[in-house]
Amino acid sequence: MTNCFLGSRILQTLHQQSKFCHSKMVDSVVAAYKEVAKIPIVKAAKILNVEDNEVSVQVNWSVRNFATMENAINSSDYLVRGEKITTMPPVPVNKNIMLSQRSSSGKRLACVVTSEKEKEEQHVMVVEDDGSLFTIDLKAANKHGKVYADPEFSCLEWSPDEKMIVYVAEKKRIKATSFLMPHEGEGEDGRGQEYVHLNEWGEQLEGKHQSVVCILKVDSGELMTHALPDELCPGQLVWGPGESGLFGVAFVSKPYRLGLVYCPNRESRLFHMDMEGRYTQISQGYSNIRSPRLSPDGSRIGFLRSTVGGPHAKSAQLCIMSWPSKEEKVAVDVVVRERKIEEGYSFKGIYGYSGLPSRCWLSDSKRLLFSSYKFDTIVTYVVNVDSGAITELTHLGSLNLLDVYQDWMLADNSLISQPSTVLLGHVPGEGQESTIKNNFIKVTPRREVPGIPNHYRSGWSFVNEVPHPDPKYSDIPVSVIYYGPAYLEEGAPKRPLICWPHGGPHSTIANMFYFEPTFFVKLGYSVVFPNYRGSLGFGEDGVNALPGYVGDVDVSDVHTAVVSCLNRFKDVLDPSQVFLCGGSHGGFLVTHLAAKYPDFYKAVSARNPVTSISGLVNVTDIPDWSFVEAGFPFEPEKVADASILAKMLEVSPLNCVDNLKTPTLFLVGKNDARVPPSQSFHFHKMLLARGVDTKLLLYEDCHSLRKTNVEIDSVINTALWFEKYRQK
Repeated sequence: MTNCFLGSRILQTLHQQSKFCHSKMVDSVVAAYKEVAKIPIVKAAKILNVEDNEVSVQVNWSVRNFATMENAINSSDYLVRGEKITTMPPVPVNKNIMLSQRSSSGKRLACVVTSEKEKEEQHVMVVEDDGSLFTIDLKAANKHGKVYADPEFSCLEWSPDEKMIVYVAEKKRIKATSFLMPHEGEGEDGRGQEYVHLNEWGEQLEGKHQSVVCILKVDSGELMTHALPDELCPGQLVWGPGESGLFGVAFVSKPYRLGLVYCPNRESRLFHMDMEGRYTQISQGYSNIRSPRLSPDGSRIGFLRSTVGGPHAKSAQLCIMSWPSKEEKVAVDVVVRERKIEEGYSFKGIYGYSGLPSRCWLSDSKRLLFSSYKFDTIVTYVVNVDSGAITELTHLGSLNLLDVYQDWMLADNSLISQPSTVLLGHVPGEGQESTIKNNFIKVTPRREVPGIPNHYRSGWSFVNEVPHPDPKYSDIPVSVIYYGPAYLEEGAPKRPLICWPHGGPHSTIANMFYFEPTFFVKLGYSVVFPNYRGSLGFGEDGVNALPGYVGDVDVSDVHTAVVSCLNRFKDVLDPSQVFLCGGSHGGFLVTHLAAKYPDFYKAVSARNPVTSISGLVNVTDIPDWSFVEAGFPFEPEKVADASILAKMLEVSPLNCVDNLKTPTLFLVGKNDARVPPSQSFHFHKMLLARGVDTKLLLYEDCHSLRKTNVEIDSVINTALWFEKYRQK
């Protein structure tokens, strides 16, 4: 009896100690999160004015606001006079401002604003330089639906004479009512239309079915809308020279809309619209067109062109169209492996999801700036569109172009271990562009992450010794970024390692600052980022090396990178403490790795992972992805037969779930249209049935899980999940 009582007291004490230790651990993890979350991220930056060698710059910073559980935007203005920087007090940006744009003279500011009281109501606000204000209630105007503010379609642009603005909105729909309601008015009868399904543009574009061009005459308040023929959806509008009209991109919606976010391979066309609303297609062929940019003299339109179909992201052409002749030429072509450019540098091609900055031309109207991936770094280039000469603007870390105005450029410079610094530079004359690297001005000071030295980074590349199934791709390198110390202080314990493969799969982890990995390094982990074959920045062959070989080549590349990292830093890293973290296709990889190497990895955190390509194909907004990555051509009318579905399942993590015994955490977006929750639900159940320790967190969010409250919960839960198994 006494022994039983004693044992009970001991267990109770141990339980209390365990609860206390867990509580202390949670507190320390939350404290680390809050410290790293104080670091602001560059949201946007623009050159406001250049006068007598004084440059006015505005930077919008995004930072997490824990009081409102939102990302707050703060705007800071800087006056640059040579090396002297005058910083103005920061100003909070109203969260209800969806879009804003200054006129070219700076005398007028246009904003599209959502009502504070009624989220369905929007209005346009124009502020004059004397402080006077003009507004138009868009709901009362009743000309169109909601204004678009997404990166794929949206725009807000002033006409050259500063009398009109153009934007994109949802086409006005008929008022849908029950059959039992009487028809009112003279408009189209909407009875029985309540439950009609409208095909939309997928993930993060909910409610966007049919866009229209909207032109507002500011002084009179007259609002005009223009639809395109054949259900084409307009977006990315820019004004032409003088009163010639508008240029824009028309997305093809037939036979049905495929997901558009992160998919610059959808068919679209470059068009011109005159001031009467007449539409003319001006691009030729079957391709994806994006980012039309008019030269300062109005004689040229630069834009990006990619092939339709295949991998969602790939190398693009930079094309130039002369106006009004409509003669088109390729200024920068697709790069298969690499191209030698000025000063002997190598160029891998034009890649990326965001396209060209809204201002990218130099004042001579023959040179243009852009940023792209080169291996695992974002590099900015100047191209002479007449000669085709490309010059690399070399700089330590990634240099991402933000704005160009009157031959001045703004760029975001960061490294994996160092937060963003905004740099300003004057681009020299033709042939001298590379000298700008010695003359960049730091508009914003360099920031350090407390407790993480700047030297906590390393990078290398290797060629996987395991032959590629197609020998053509065997020599394509895998690049690796390591975030953590290269050596330990005397007596310090070895560090656990997190393997963090990117999603896509056609994307890249660049040597630039990221919040979440920094949080884990702050907690004492090191992080390795493998850019496996299929990543961007290695030439078009690098992209094409993966479709048809997912679940094989990418898994092998990532695991080999982890082993390479452990060997390189064997005095720093604990090989018995390796964790996996990844989302989307990164989630596909981490669940695959856990199954293929069941005794190697300690625990897994998977955000909206693809676990069964065969189960995904009929429920995702991007069914073409399942076909292409499994090695099959996609056709809109094609039904996946038994042989195709068998191959899709064969290369999926679900096919090897019997081998998986690694504790697995699922972070799932309830509203994910890209990789719907069913993927995680089913895999989670399969693990439960096999006795694997697993947990699923379900959030009111989409694929990226970027709501502030969701990010906080998911990231901290991942840390606690890893800590739980780090102790064992």
